[in-house]
Amino acid sequence: MAIKGLVYFFYSPFQGMIYWLYRLLSAGKGADMNYYNASGQMDLSDRIAIETGICIGESFKKIAKRLRRHPSTIAHEVKENRTFIKGNYPNGKDCRMARQCTVRNLCGCDEEACNTKCRLCRGVDCTKVCDRYVSVACHKFDSPPYVCNNCKDKKLCNKDKYIYSAKFADAAVTRRRSESRQGVRLSDEKKEELDELVTRLVKKGQPLTHIYAEHENEMSVCLRTLYNYIDEGALSIKNIDLRRKTGYKPRKKKYNDINGFHSMEYRQCRTYEDF
Repeated sequence: MAIKGLVYFFYSPFQGMIYWLYRLLSAGKGADMNYYNASGQMDLSDRIAIETGICIGESFKKIAKRLRRHPSTIAHEVKENRTFIKGNYPNGKDCRMARQCTVRNLCGCDEEACNTKCRLCRGVDCTKVCDRYVSVACHKFDSPPYVCNNCKDKKLCNKDKYIYSAKFADAAVTRRRSESRQGVRLSDEKKEELDELVTRLVKKGQPLTHIYAEHENEMSVCLRTLYNYIDEGALSIKNIDLRRKTGYKPRKKKYNDINGFHSMEYRQCRTYEDF
């Protein structure tokens, strides 16, 4: 690479200078990118750090450097999991003239039969047909940081806004992850083939474990998923068609109350022995 730069500089000093400048900038960028080496999904502590950084006015690059992630990852997290808050506009219209507008008959109905002003009419949205419509909506959240957490007018603003909350963002991610794993994740053709195979053999009296052991290569799901499909009613056969499963008692889920009464952390230094 050094010889290539010397050749460029020998034939064209300007081209050689541009080449070496590009090399220096690329090396600095690569050294800076070594900070962003964190792997894995974000957790609640990362989202709390993002929310705190936004509220104190830090840039995405500074927040990303603290979390050892790329700035684009922080931006994607904020835009994907921000919370939308509907503005409180007069009559529900974000028009500058929403309070004193007197325009009528924008929908083309009979003027004598219609005595309602268009800004009060629920049949037609006047903001879509009126040529004097001027929006007063705020669009600051279209650019970084994409939310209104650090806006000085946030408390008094009655316009549409986006807020990033670590608690709600983490709950939204958990909900999407749970919903993505629900339901039947098969195409209609594969589902029909699986249903036909399993139903035919179960009605012959074969247990589900034996069916899976003999026809594992023909099935695109595991045995546990097969039981879940039957339990959810996705296949023609039901739980009552499985001879062994009808004799089992339903399993009780282990109660895990981390933050409830069984957790004694909130009673530290507050018991009778401490006084």
